Amino acid sequence: MFHGALRQKARSYSARTEANGEGILSAANGATELLLVANKSELAESGGGHGSKGVDFQRWWAVFRMLELEQANEPDFLLLFEAVQDITELDSSSSPTKATVYQVKKKDSGTWSWSVLTGTTAPKAPKSSNGARAATKSSPDFSKVADSTLGKLHRSLSAFSSMPVVGYFISNAGCDFPLISGGSAATSMPCSLSELAFAHAQLLVDALSSLGAAGTPTPDLTRIKLKKIAIHPDDPSAPAIASALELLKQRSPEHAAQAAAFVESLVMKISALGRHTDTCVTFDELVHERGFSRSAFLAALGSLQTVPDRNELLNLWLNQLQAEGSDFRTITSIRVAAARVARERLTGGNDLSRDIDDFSDNWVDANPCGATLRPYLAAALSALKATFSDHRDDELTARFVMRAIAKCVDPN
Repeated sequence: MFHGALRQKARSYSARTEANGEGILSAANGATELLLVANKSELAESGGGHGSKGVDFQRWWAVFRMLELEQANEPDFLLLFEAVQDITELDSSSSPTKATVYQVKKKDSGTWSWSVLTGTTAPKAPKSSNGARAATKSSPDFSKVADSTLGKLHRSLSAFSSMPVVGYFISNAGCDFPLISGGSAATSMPCSLSELAFAHAQLLVDALSSLGAAGTPTPDLTRIKLKKIAIHPDDPSAPAIASALELLKQRSPEHAAQAAAFVESLVMKISALGRHTDTCVTFDELVHERGFSRSAFLAALGSLQTVPDRNELLNLWLNQLQAEGSDFRTITSIRVAAARVARERLTGGNDLSRDIDDFSDNWVDANPCGATLRPYLAAALSALKATFSDHRDDELTARFVMRAIAKCVDPN
């Protein structure tokens, strides 16, 4: 049976890695092989065609994944961005012995089709011929397999010769693939490609085999898995914030209210990592340029002990404004605008928003706040409107307040 052969191949792969010493892969060999594969330009994955929204989706999933690893009490981990594929996860930041390679893609609606993910045409169900002679089958076209999502994953896994490695296709949408059990991968994920219906699994083996030279081992479908995640492209932060809240309740209950600020800071930290795509000379350089480790995660977690909650400070400022006579509608407008500013910070903003921030920073430095807050903000708003007259008062006030709070937290 075909699927029995796949299971035997998985057992053979496990036995082979142990026999070759891959289960106890040396630190030097693991790091060296990972660097070698990461530097192969033909495997490079840099953002893809899903735009900034798709990149944000990857970043939020990466933060969620780090929270999963930390809650599972993993002794160490390292996530490398735009290395091998979208994200590569290692079991150590210094001496990796196994890897997981991820393709992470968002989809706004529907499910992923067979042709999009494999680059082939899905096999059709056999029809009853009523004794009629079967039509001659045409040879399948595998010309698009190499550039397909699953083709890229397979090529990445095949590039490793010693380190145990598996691949995942991660998405908020399901995959419209029939399973040997009779169900569909669209609703039954996670699953491995070895669980696909016979005709589909056989076609995929043939398609992936076409990517290798003659004599290369038959593709092991057990090593590539499909996983659907509950992260909505229009609100990718929600699961990470919820996971961070649970972690902080366990580790640092007094900072649980800072869950959103914590994950936002992580997203900002990893945003720059995918921009470094030059070839790295050493594994340490690769980690420095594109990696985020458990130690970096714990350092960010520890920083909550020393950094005040900016949302708490915003509440203090707005409460003071209300106490000095600002009406409730004005306070609400500023609070809503401040939330928009905070979301904008996650993508780095634009040239105009940075100009307003710079102007605000300089104005704060030149104009110390007096005993009352309302006249201080009125003077700042007047100065801002002289230069940025196209913006609403509540937006300018919110931007100024957020910058003033930032200067209070970090004067430098």
